[in-house]
Amino acid sequence: MSTERNEAYYQQLLLRWQQRICTPTEAIELMDYLRQDNSNRTLLNELQSAFRDVKPEKVLLSADPGDRIRKELLKHIQASPVIPMHQPRKYTGTFRLAAAAAILAAIALPAGYLLLNHGHTPKPATTIQAQKEPAASSHKAVLTLANGEKIVLDEKGMQQLAQQGNSTIKTKNGQLVYEKTSGEASAPLYNTLTTAAGETYPLVLADGSKIWLNAASSIRFPATFAGNERKISLTGEAYFEIAHDAHKPFRIQVKQITVDVLGTHFNINSYADEATINTTLLEGAVKVNSEKGSMQLAPGEQSQVSANGSLKKVTGINTDEIVAWKSGYFQFESADLTTVLRQFSHWYDLEIVYEGKVKPRKFFGMISRHSSLTNVLKMLDANNVSYKIEGKKLIVQGDE
Repeated sequence: MSTERNEAYYQQLLLRWQQRICTPTEAIELMDYLRQDNSNRTLLNELQSAFRDVKPEKVLLSADPGDRIRKELLKHIQASPVIPMHQPRKYTGTFRLAAAAAILAAIALPAGYLLLNHGHTPKPATTIQAQKEPAASSHKAVLTLANGEKIVLDEKGMQQLAQQGNSTIKTKNGQLVYEKTSGEASAPLYNTLTTAAGETYPLVLADGSKIWLNAASSIRFPATFAGNERKISLTGEAYFEIAHDAHKPFRIQVKQITVDVLGTHFNINSYADEATINTTLLEGAVKVNSEKGSMQLAPGEQSQVSANGSLKKVTGINTDEIVAWKSGYFQFESADLTTVLRQFSHWYDLEIVYEGKVKPRKFFGMISRHSSLTNVLKMLDANNVSYKIEGKKLIVQGDE
């Protein structure tokens, strides 16, 4: 086959991929061609240009195919929704073909498609009966004012909502903002921001601190901080970027522990179905205090506090995995099935029930939180996870 004919053929493959009608075999062939040498730079540029505006609502969940492939796939998915321009790493045999197909499919296939299922033939998706799908937009919450008044928040434009003491409450750029006004500090007026399953909402406190509240969570805080400390309380999960104020330490009460903040970025997960309260530090420093002791964290470390107050420090944490929810994703790296389903339960409002013994297996991947429950369940089907749906119960059936 001549060079001219080769290029025309691969141009046609590129067109088929752009139209979402490219077969897996053709996708592998196209990726292999693009990876051969720099003479394919023109096609690669066209590929990048064609998908520059594609939103990264990619879905990937798989039994772990090995560290090398996992890292390469996550690198591609965490970057842009286009094929990166750097020289790709070389693969051999099945691994090379699987990675090529997955990288292409992560962009070309619709959200909800399982990638890298190791040749398993997906079972027919289990019928979902009377199960309400989450809304496409999850940007929602309820604000409860000090007098008990409730305000439903959504993605509407800038609005002035209320006045609490010497703070004006607004929605601005898709977030709840408290702006301190002039005047004497009044007695604290406590407000509560609450999200349901499938909802998240960002908040800016009167001191400039930023908080992102995850699904099925709540945070109680004063409209304006008075006195010599800033103290709030949390249930569920939230990510924090705390404004530094040496004269007013910031403290977060979470069940039986207190987290002292020294100006930092961190995540706290305190869902009731978690075995421990996990505080993960990304930047700065925090001190975690329980009835059995205290522990200071450095970036990349996580404290785990059990129900009896015992503390444990875990180092080398993948913080991207911990805070992926903030960017609209589930992310798993060698997570067991119970961890995967526990996160799904918070978002899709499910009760997880296990029947029989489920064989151990590890999963990795990234899943858009805009994916429907139907598509997420299809991924469980494709990974040979047996289950049935009864109302809001997801009943996982044992392998033995």
